Amino acid sequence: MMPLKKGPEPITDLLDFYDRWPLLRVEMKALSEGNLLNEDERETLSWLILLADRVGPADLRD
Repeated sequence: MMPLKKGPEPITDLLDFYDRWPLLRVEMKALSEGNLLNEDERETLSWLILLADRVGPADLRD
């Protein structure tokens, strides 16, 4: 019997992160709007979300 998966596979590289960003974005947006982080952390995360949103396929070429 195979063990149960406990969570998503680790992100392996930038392309993998880019492919997963739509789902990760939802989680990060919720985190940035919640109260688990302090104000500075929420602001930093909000800026990182905006930055990640600007990455496109042309940015991932070698």
